[in-house]
Amino acid sequence: MAKIILFAKQNFEGDSTVVLTDSSPGLRGTGVNNDVSSIIVIGGAWNLFVHPNYEGGNWVVSNTGGPNGDGTYASFEDWNGKNNTISSVQLAP
Repeated sequence: MAKIILFAKQNFEGDSTVVLTDSSPGLRGTGVNNDVSSIIVIGGAWNLFVHPNYEGGNWVVSNTGGPNGDGTYASFEDWNGKNNTISSVQLAP
């Protein structure tokens, strides 16, 4: 099962945490819109987009990616992204 966990702060911390099992064209109202700083990917590959509706610059994260190859991205630097810029998330085909 594809699953991604988005955290508002680096090192999997912060007041806001969002668990997704399907694509989300907009993160507004979730507590992490433009505030994603770390990620855990439990399954699948996911595209992270700067703008809603899967637009703007994007990065790909997966359950076999990250610095340790285990799907954990403790910092936006681990996916070569920018801090606090993710507004939509799409499950990769």
